[in-house]
Amino acid sequence: MTVTIQTKSVQEIFEEMTESYSQGEYLDGYTSYGEDALMGPDKFADRFQHICFGFGYREAEIIPMKSEIKEWCQEHLSHLESKFR
Repeated sequence: MTVTIQTKSVQEIFEEMTESYSQGEYLDGYTSYGEDALMGPDKFADRFQHICFGFGYREAEIIPMKSEIKEWCQEHLSHLESKFR
C-alpha cells in the first residue's frame, strides 16, 4: 500500500484561505447584533501560520506571506465595513 502525502505551497494555502475567508468562513464569535463575526487580521494570520506549520513549513518560509495575509485581511474587512456605512 502506497501512502500519498498531499503537499501545498504557501501560496496555495494563502489563496485557499483568502477565498474561504471571502466566502464567510473563519469565524470568531458573534457581533453585538448576534451575527457571525469574521476573524480579525491577527488571528487570521496566526491561523495561516498554524496551517503552514502543519504542512511542515518553517517560520522563515512563512513570515513574508503571514504579513501579506494579515494586510489582505485588514483591507478586506475595511472594504466590508465601507459597504455598510
